[in-house]
This record gives sequence, structure tokens and C-alpha cells, in this order.
Amino acid sequence: KNLLFKAEEYIHRYPVCWRCGNELVFRLVDEWFISMGAKLDKPVEEITDEEKGKNLRYQIMDVTRKIRWIPAFGLQQELDWLRNMEDWMISKKRYWGLALPIWECNKCGMFEVIGSEKELESRAVEGWEIFKGHTPHRPWIDAVRIRCPKCGTLISRIADVGNPWLDAGIVAYSTLNYRFDPNYWESWFPADFICESLPGQFRNWFYSMLAMSTIMTQRSPFLNCLGHGSVLAEDGREMHKSWGNAIWFDDAVENMGADVMRWMYCITKHESNMLFGY
Repeated sequence: KNLLFKAEEYIHRYPVCWRCGNELVFRLVDEWFISMGAKLDKPVEEITDEEKGKNLRYQIMDVTRKIRWIPAFGLQQELDWLRNMEDWMISKKRYWGLALPIWECNKCGMFEVIGSEKELESRAVEGWEIFKGHTPHRPWIDAVRIRCPKCGTLISRIADVGNPWLDAGIVAYSTLNYRFDPNYWESWFPADFICESLPGQFRNWFYSMLAMSTIMTQRSPFLNCLGHGSVLAEDGREMHKSWGNAIWFDDAVENMGADVMRWMYCITKHESNMLFGY
């Protein structure tokens, strides 16, 4: 019909494996999310307590404002992330990882989130003897089946494992024995100080700790947060082994000397990136 206007080759961006360089294939899958709540079209000061009670993002924002951020612009970056983020995807299509404690009924669609090993033991209909004594990982946890509270069907755990940031986010509770010794936990909580790289952590570790602690206790998991920049190659690019521009620490010390490197780091503004080379 002579409807084709033009055919040509063009350059476009396409994702590849960062290790081997092979092209990636897009795959559409179902995942599990924690709802952050709606983005309200009004100033934060006008949001009511009732609205906040139904909206996790604004609860986390209130907790975030109680923290001392170093540098100070860290507060605004974290708030910007919370203000604009979508629901938090917490599942991974992997075998290894902490199993999500969600049992789903394929018959009626009901799902149950189990809160502890004690609860799981009391609900278990089969498979507990296989899981007992193991950590909550596959394949042992997958042996446990419970009854659907709605239709009575025998149901299994979903195949997904948790996003690693769930593990990282709960560190202020899990490492202080929160579940078994709350008095000990209270004596150490919150942490006085944490330190991490600025790029990425506003939406990763800082965020996951804030989200988990807000859900658990409505309290900040740390009082002070210091963020630092990254060490980059001389031309401003990231260092990668595959790019051939990585400088190993032992090599740098051998060429420059440890004291020179210490002095160099001490005089650099912690929030700034450092271009490194010799």
C-alpha cells in the first residue's frame, strides 16, 4: 500500500549483563509490594493525622525529620525520595535468600503473613518436622503447609524470597535481639551514628532502615547520619575491573604510601567525590 515512510538503522540504549556483556531479555512477572500510600496533592503541613495513619510515606517522612543529616542536604534528598517513590517491591525471583513469610491460597486468593516461628509452628499442618532446627531458607521452609483460614484448603508458602534490603533495613532490630530481649534492645536503640555512601543509599539502606523502623515502632533507628562521596577514576568514571581502570588498595599503598592516602582522605570534603589516580 506504499504506507512505509522510511526505514533506517538507529543507535539506542539497551540493557546488558554487567559481568559478561550479553544482552538481557525483559521478563514480565508478578511481585509483592508494601504499599506506600497515595501521593497527596497538598503541602505536607496540611496533611492530617488521619491521612498519615493511612499513608506510610508521610509517617516515614515525619521520622526522617528527627534525624541529624550530615551534610544537611541529605534530609531534603531523603524527603524527595519518599515524596516521589512508588510502592516498595519486596520480592525476588531467586532461590537463595530469606523466605518471605507469606502463605497464599490458590483456591480463594486469601494470603497469610506469618509473624514468627512460634506462630508458624502453631499453624503448621505438615512439614514442621522438616523445617525445625533450620533457618528460614529454602528448601526447608517450603515444606511447611498451613490451612487457609477462609476456605480450609491446605496452602504453601509463595516461591519468592525477600529483597536483600529487607534484611539490611531491619538491622537495628535483628542485631539487638529485639524479639527475645526487648530490654536489651531498648538500652541500645536507636544507634547514635551511621555512615554510608551518598549515591544510592537514600533509596536503599537509609530508606529501608527508616521504613522498617517506622512500621515497627514509629521511631528513628539512628540519630545521626553521615554520607560520603565515592572514589572515582581520574577521568571521573567509576572504577570497574571489566573496564580495566580499577586501582587495588594494596597497589595504591605500595605506590603512594599509606600515610599519603590517609592525609588525602582527611583533607577531602566527605560529601564530595574524589578523583583518584597516579
